[in-house]
Amino acid sequence: MQDSITKALVFVIALSTSIIAIELIPVNMVNRGRLLCAEYKSQYINEDKDKVLNKLKSFAGKYKNVNEYCNSL
Repeated sequence: MQDSITKALVFVIALSTSIIAIELIPVNMVNRGRLLCAEYKSQYINEDKDKVLNKLKSFAGKYKNVNEYCNSL
């Protein structure tokens, strides 16, 4: 009896942890986009501006306007 209760509780804990991790994926993607936009708009990055722009374009999509994407966040 004790083993089945323990197994059930472990299953519930594993399932809830998986659900929480899956729910956090969209938040992570939005935060990554915000960080890339902040890095792109930063006035301190002059020499690596093209590198940052390429990173942002690959994240947002090649055919999307970078300024529109950053303003939508």
